[in-house]
Amino acid sequence: MSMFRRFLVKNLIAFLVLFIVLIYASAKAFLQYTEALNTQHQSALAVLLADNNLSSKQFIKSIKNSFDYATLKVESVNLNNDVQYGFEKPQVNGTLTGTLLDSIKTQNQLYEVENAKQDLRIRFVLASEKEYLLFDKLVRSILLVALVFALLITIADRLVLKRVLLKNVNWIVAKLRMQTNENDDLIDSAKKMLPKEFARLVVKLDEIREEVKETIREWKVSAENYQLEATRDNLTGLPNRASFLRVMEQSLTDGDSQFGVLAICRATELQHINKVKGYDAGDQYIKDVGLAIERVGNNYQNVKLFRLNGSDFALIVPNITIKESEKLAQNLFARFTELQKMIESNGIAYTGIVSYKSGQELTEILALADTGISMAQTKNTNGWHIQNDKSVLNNVSARYGNQNWKIVIDDVIENQNVRLFHQPVQPAGRSNKMYSEILARFTNLEGDLLPTGSFVAMAEKIDKIIDLDKLIIEATIETIHKKNLQSQSFGINITARSAHDEKFCIWLERRLLRDSFIATRLVFEIAEFGMQQNLPASQRFIKMLHRAGSRVTVERFGAGFTSFKFFRDIKPDFIKIDGSYSRKIDDDKTNQYFLRVIVDLAHRLGVSVIAESVETQEEKHMLEQLLVDGTQGYFISKPSEL
Repeated sequence: MSMFRRFLVKNLIAFLVLFIVLIYASAKAFLQYTEALNTQHQSALAVLLADNNLSSKQFIKSIKNSFDYATLKVESVNLNNDVQYGFEKPQVNGTLTGTLLDSIKTQNQLYEVENAKQDLRIRFVLASEKEYLLFDKLVRSILLVALVFALLITIADRLVLKRVLLKNVNWIVAKLRMQTNENDDLIDSAKKMLPKEFARLVVKLDEIREEVKETIREWKVSAENYQLEATRDNLTGLPNRASFLRVMEQSLTDGDSQFGVLAICRATELQHINKVKGYDAGDQYIKDVGLAIERVGNNYQNVKLFRLNGSDFALIVPNITIKESEKLAQNLFARFTELQKMIESNGIAYTGIVSYKSGQELTEILALADTGISMAQTKNTNGWHIQNDKSVLNNVSARYGNQNWKIVIDDVIENQNVRLFHQPVQPAGRSNKMYSEILARFTNLEGDLLPTGSFVAMAEKIDKIIDLDKLIIEATIETIHKKNLQSQSFGINITARSAHDEKFCIWLERRLLRDSFIATRLVFEIAEFGMQQNLPASQRFIKMLHRAGSRVTVERFGAGFTSFKFFRDIKPDFIKIDGSYSRKIDDDKTNQYFLRVIVDLAHRLGVSVIAESVETQEEKHMLEQLLVDGTQGYFISKPSEL
């Protein structure tokens, strides 16, 4: 039942009860009124009887015609109440008044007048039909008015209650929404809108509001904790990959032309440390790497450091150029090298650096950074590589992920899709015997050249580098045979991974012995840092090459922390000084001094010294003054196809 109907029924019942009470009270009053009329008429008849000279019959006829009686009886006093005349009107039935009076009166009362002198006793009741009918109309009117009032009051109550409830609802909603002390004035204003009868409601709502505020506060704390857990790395406390993606996407989609560099550092020793020293040591290693990166990042403003996964960290350095990032890379290298000495490991981490700016695709940036890491791993321990050549994204290789790279590398090896170029080393004197360095370039099925740096880095990443080294050696020997170049000497780059692999060494020795004349014309170049990683294996490899009649060059010499003991123990045939020392050496006194010492020491040990990356006449002239045995670079000769 609706609220309106409930109110209407309740009001009707209330008014009916009141109506019945009023009717009974009115009926009592009406009865008293009729009794008063009959009493007055009784007195009047007594006076008439006392003064009347008429006969009994004439008197009866006179009062009967003069007054309206409901009941009239005339009796003789002296004749034992002998009735001389009797009259009684038929009772009017069906009147509400009559019904009410019958329920009130226990019996009809006759009014009596007696006069012994006249020998008359008159008993009567005056007729009240008109009064009854009038009273019935009054009762009906009262009932109708009561019903109308009940309806009107119900409607009014409904409107008033609706307004009060609306205020209450608005106040309750406002009350529950107001969660801070700043809204106290609004709360007080809302309270004033409520009637006093709602004081207890106000108290209860205050309690509910406080409970709701406490619940909301707990929810906020829980939400913040969940968010923190979801965006933080448990081990290091650094923001995780989800946070990194959000920050980078925001930077790349920001319309304010944001730019900077992204450095991805890969802690490559994690698996080895976990296996050899245990997971606790591995966890400490990761925390140390993160701390080392953080210390470097503190030198820059607004830098952000993230741990992407088990071994990868990301360092976002905004508002610096790719050229300025070289100092960042050098600082990371220094920190990692320092940490390497402290924990006595084979290495710490390798870094790939790439620039970014608003509007770039994050997937492309990450692909470049990952390629940078792979290329850094082909350099010195804890090395770094700045992948600033974004043209690789337009190259056919850009679409290759790890799986596609594997397919491409397998195809190159299987079909021997390699093109050989050579760049000669110019001897500084007529007595110096030098060679031409073989530079391998790789092609896909369509004949497109693949980016060499990325190709080699990915081959090492997916464990195909040994097969690739074999391919280059076979292609070089076959080309020497085919083009009858046995009178020339050629240098072939070999990775440390191959040089330290026992099976590869066995294969290479057998291959060189099969073409022993050509073996004497081959020089195998290995990076210094690779040889330092496993000195006994490097010594075995060099001894094997010398047995086969080949020679060895330690390339990129001086890029790392050169040890003179290492220099003495390896005993290579050539050392190729890292290109960073050749650049502008004509103006750099420090590099001049370093090279003078190295050249003197090398010559004392019978080792020839080659300077690479020679770009100007001034550089060549200074290097010759420092008594290097050979020079190589674009100023000497650009690479040409063999």
